[in-house]
Amino acid sequence: MKQYSYTIDMPHSSERIWTTMQDYDKWPEFAKPMVTGISIVEKGDEKGNGLVRQVHYKLPLGIKGKSLERVHDIEPGIGYTYTTRSGTVGTLRLEKLSPDSTRLHFTEKVKYKFPFSLFEGRIQKFVEKYNRKTMENMSAWLTEHPAYPG
Repeated sequence: MKQYSYTIDMPHSSERIWTTMQDYDKWPEFAKPMVTGISIVEKGDEKGNGLVRQVHYKLPLGIKGKSLERVHDIEPGIGYTYTTRSGTVGTLRLEKLSPDSTRLHFTEKVKYKFPFSLFEGRIQKFVEKYNRKTMENMSAWLTEHPAYPG
């Protein structure tokens, strides 16, 4: 199992970032080229605990895939954890630095199944790079769309 983490400072309120992250229809606008879509398979409780989302993605060598992620341990406006069927666990936390500044903390422990496990190192570098890029793109998208709620 491989683990990586990163932090990104964003010039946006934690409320705007949280709202954007929960708006799965917006993800394809800033998650390119890796995430191509997210759909809700199962709604969670009033906080979103138990929500199951299906993430469609592209990997190197033109490989397309999808992952079912169950979201849990939600603290609205602060963070959550997700777990996949293969055993990958990701955590995201938002740290409010000021009314218009937030530090995003992300950690993911990735577990690949065969045949992806054969290319674990190469896939891991791609996923880590584009996962971080997705969050940077989200910040840029929020800057370009100042009227977006949050």
